[in-house]
Amino acid sequence: MKYNVIKLDKKLIAGALISFSIPFVVLLTGFLLRGIAPFGERTLCAMDGFSQYWPMLENMGEAIKDGEIFYSFNGAGGFNLWAQNAYYTNSPLWLLIYILPHTVRLPAINLLVVFKFCLASLFFYLRVYLKYPKAEKGKRIFVFSALACAYALSGYMLAFMNQLMWTDIVVLLPLVIMGLELLYEKRKPTLYIVTLFLSMWSCFYLSYMVCIFMCLYFLFLTFREKTSFGDFFSKGCLFAVSSFISAGMAAVVLIPVYKALGLTLASDLGFEGAIEIKHGIIELLIRMLPFTQPSLEYGAPNLYCGIITLVLVLCGLFSKKTELRKKLVSASFVLFMLASMSINIGDFIWHGFHYPNQLPGRQSFLLIFLLLSFAAGYVAVTDMKKKIMYPLCGILLFEICFNGIGQTASQVWAAKISSLNRYDRIMSEFVPLQDENGFARIEFADVKKNNGTQQYSFRGITYYSSTMTADAYKFFEAIGQPKYARNVSVYYEQSDITNALFGITHVLTQEITKDEKGNDIYNFEVTENENALPIAFLCSDEILSFRLSDCEPGEKARQQLWLSLTENDEDEFSQQAKALQRKGMEITLFDTDRIEGTVFAEKESVLMTTVPDDGGWRIFVDGEEIEVLKLADYLCGAVIPEGEHEIKLVYTVPGIKAGAAVSSLSVALFAGLIVFLKKKENEA
Repeated sequence: MKYNVIKLDKKLIAGALISFSIPFVVLLTGFLLRGIAPFGERTLCAMDGFSQYWPMLENMGEAIKDGEIFYSFNGAGGFNLWAQNAYYTNSPLWLLIYILPHTVRLPAINLLVVFKFCLASLFFYLRVYLKYPKAEKGKRIFVFSALACAYALSGYMLAFMNQLMWTDIVVLLPLVIMGLELLYEKRKPTLYIVTLFLSMWSCFYLSYMVCIFMCLYFLFLTFREKTSFGDFFSKGCLFAVSSFISAGMAAVVLIPVYKALGLTLASDLGFEGAIEIKHGIIELLIRMLPFTQPSLEYGAPNLYCGIITLVLVLCGLFSKKTELRKKLVSASFVLFMLASMSINIGDFIWHGFHYPNQLPGRQSFLLIFLLLSFAAGYVAVTDMKKKIMYPLCGILLFEICFNGIGQTASQVWAAKISSLNRYDRIMSEFVPLQDENGFARIEFADVKKNNGTQQYSFRGITYYSSTMTADAYKFFEAIGQPKYARNVSVYYEQSDITNALFGITHVLTQEITKDEKGNDIYNFEVTENENALPIAFLCSDEILSFRLSDCEPGEKARQQLWLSLTENDEDEFSQQAKALQRKGMEITLFDTDRIEGTVFAEKESVLMTTVPDDGGWRIFVDGEEIEVLKLADYLCGAVIPEGEHEIKLVYTVPGIKAGAAVSSLSVALFAGLIVFLKKKENEA
């Protein structure tokens, strides 16, 4: 079937409104029953939403407001904010949140998630409506709308609606596919390039899966009909060029995040064990049934998209109106997708050549889209009588609506808004303390709150992110800091050494008591640390040979690290701290990606900083760049000559310059490609 230009008419608008409205009503009904805002005091920012997305969104909002979007000191001592945002919070739709007051952002996030569901349904409807212009009007409005709602209210979307970074790709997928089909059928690549670029920008992780799927879908379009080698070659070249242009336009994000992920522990994890079947066909079929408990912690993929959808797909495979070639190619595509989810090596490849932590089958939205597309294709050509077709689709609509309401009301993770904002009052008084001395860090003493540093925008150590470097994880594990999630997190646990070394000027301690009704009462106490060191200071040259990896983890490692910094091992701890403070750098300018100050060295000395070394920091002494040394396997340092010097630390996101150059070139190539194709079309 060919796409045709369809002018806006009442029937098109009616179908679009139905497709958009039904997910809206279903989810809000589920919210009402579950007590999710705006109908209650719960939020979808639960689990990862509570510990990652919400704090990161808050941190990103502050970074945009301050114009400091490349680096942050709000966790792990410092981290690549550009890469973290590319992984978690790059969706342009989040910009809508930042124009709102802080007090209404959590309820607004719930409504934005609903809006994405509605957009997913709308875009799927528009895609099939425009793809099958000769289908009967009633089918195009009613049946296509039912299938569109099934796409938006699929088991994947309902199970993972808390994964705020993923839903954008599900929204964009119908448009990306429409763009690819326009490229293939009419050699018009604009929609494909733009939408694939948007998906890569919004969430490179799921876009990686989409890119694999685009290659498979291109082969599907090729084998579905007889295609000459010349036609296949020319279309393949246009597809390849367009895909590379899309990736190139997003290179300013893709290259830095690729480099950042190369520093994580996950980058070293490969395929282990024998190739084996992970999920049997029966198990996968069960996951396609309604009212099944969603798989949120490992388990089989969430594949539900309506029983009637499967009936329509099977009808298409046995229909005489469908050519045998198309049947075989379509069936092979579906079986391949199922097999790649069933066999462990396939799942490993789909997930970026590693096994994901919990949340199974993150590529299953692709199979759901494929099944619904095949169902729509059968509906478009079948001559099944209305009295059979319409009741079937009525059952589909009834089924997905009640499944959506039931799962939203009972299975979706939801946290109390008050629990996310528990520390708001005290933090409004605590956070300003970090700015009393130019640069300082503050921390919770015993509050195990993931990414509280980002939620409340204070410089600290606690951190939880998939972009956490392996050096960071190993460093904090070695000095005895507790962790929440394997490979990607650290909690701050205070000690005299960690408080001093990281420049923790104030520590917040909480005490929980009970009122007469048994409710928790939180009491807070702020303790000032007089031994806090500046962000950079001169220290003993023993740090040059010190390797934290050679130490016994925990208290002994902390002590040995501290002793490697001090000149006089016999002094008391506070005396040692005061001696290092006197050799500290006096800060004259502090931005998150630029720190300037002065320091006086009585002799050639080692400048120790508590800024993590991820390859992006450069150090200048009196305007001359010097070599950056990685001290204690994690922190930036340098050897500076005798005398008084102006010190400057400058951060550039690793890979961003190359990414920006590639993106600029790709935009120019995109414009050139459009002009070339337009000229060629006019000459034809």
